[in-house]
Amino acid sequence: MTSTGSRAAHFSAYVNAFRSGAPWQYTVSSSTTDFFNCGSGFGDGKYDLTVVGPNRFLRRVTGNALSASRGVETRSRIAVTSSTGKLALWLDFVNGSGSAVTFTVTSNNYRGDGPWTYAVAGGQSTSDYFDAVAYTNGWYDFTVTVTGDTSWSRRFTGHIETGSPSVTG
Repeated sequence: MTSTGSRAAHFSAYVNAFRSGAPWQYTVSSSTTDFFNCGSGFGDGKYDLTVVGPNRFLRRVTGNALSASRGVETRSRIAVTSSTGKLALWLDFVNGSGSAVTFTVTSNNYRGDGPWTYAVAGGQSTSDYFDAVAYTNGWYDFTVTVTGDTSWSRRFTGHIETGSPSVTG
């Protein structure tokens, strides 16, 4: 979890299934990391966790750490695009498994187009961006799934701050 603003950000992590406990609270002034035990007695490999933060920030991760997709991940970041010169949500699709997979990105809200697919060979990665500031007033809400593992998904929801007046999502 990272806070790049001048103030600390508060995050909460919640268990959705496969174990009890939580929420875990984090006040982050720069960055911090933590782990989620999904081993024996804690889901036996299965996990379903949501992290929420400021400005409708939400990340939900589901899957099974013992499945064939255990080396597969999607990460998000906010960066400027060359096409518009504005901030956008970037998704990095990483395939650390030995087989090719296809990532599918579906818009849950704010956009009516898609879905988008990304075929990534084993041991490779690719990235793409979604122009949230240029086209959706900074708001985004996407779910990423992967072929061959119906338990695996990643949800990315939030608002990209620019310091300019904005529209509530």
